[in-house]
Amino acid sequence: RFDTYKLCGAAILCAVAVFLLRHIKKEFEVPLTLAGSLLLTFAAFGIGKPAFEYISGLMSSSPIVGEAAGILVRVLGIAVIPRISADVCREMGAASVASSLETVAKFEIILLSLPLVSSVLDGVRSLFSEAGL
Repeated sequence: RFDTYKLCGAAILCAVAVFLLRHIKKEFEVPLTLAGSLLLTFAAFGIGKPAFEYISGLMSSSPIVGEAAGILVRVLGIAVIPRISADVCREMGAASVASSLETVAKFEIILLSLPLVSSVLDGVRSLFSEAGL
């Protein structure tokens, strides 16, 4: 089990180490930043494991719910992983690459969400037709 306070402490220690190394040994700055980011990312996946297990249970409960839960898992992955990658790009001085990556990820989320939007609209249409509207 991960403790948020410990993770915050580890992040601050990593940031202080990066700050100090920036002025002493510049060549260690990027590897230490990447190592700290990876450590915290793996911790985040560990924290999110119960949520993924819950969503996995939903996916097996019914085909409709399973499809929606599958899309949700993919959207969550697309929301998190490109954000972490973009932060690394920004840290390395490639802010325009980071912004482009985030934009592409947003478009992909929209595309993945279209079947859900279509299902909701179909449901609304069927409710209106049953009501005679």
